[in-house]
Amino acid sequence: MKKLAAIVAPLLALSLIVTGCGGKKNAADESASDAVAGTQANKLTEDQTDGALVSLKGVFGETTNIEGGIDVTVSNPMNFMPSADAQNYTENLTVNTMEITIKNGSTEDLDTSAIVFSADSGVNTCLEIVDPANGYEGVPVVILPVGESLTFKYATGCVGKPGDNLVVKTWFSAAKVNFEGTIA
Repeated sequence: MKKLAAIVAPLLALSLIVTGCGGKKNAADESASDAVAGTQANKLTEDQTDGALVSLKGVFGETTNIEGGIDVTVSNPMNFMPSADAQNYTENLTVNTMEITIKNGSTEDLDTSAIVFSADSGVNTCLEIVDPANGYEGVPVVILPVGESLTFKYATGCVGKPGDNLVVKTWFSAAKVNFEGTIA
């Protein structure tokens, strides 16, 4: 048993060194971008980018029509200061708010639980700011009937400054739309 332990222990230590496991990272050294990189939201958007059938470019403040009769409008970003209880907010993020309107002009009801929103600024993935005290609770999960519209507030915090590139991405079952502009 001691011989087995003498063989296994060095191999285990070597594998931890080679893979980088076991090393502690100072939280102060981790940037907000590093913290976002491995999140479920970031993985989801990466996975869904490849699966979109149609890729469209939208402009903040203008309505973009998605194949099938769905219209999406993302207002121009405005600077926003979240409440003390907001989720995902840290002081090094520049937070912008937008109003998003989805109009279901298709021939079927729309399940909004299948819609995904994310944002990035250059190489930095942004975080959705959830701030119920100010009405920011993410995409409402409803069945949107044919002919009806839904408007909600969306806030995102980015590592960046006003004037930097901002892209708000939305994925529907048949399309991806990138709304492009700048951080306010």
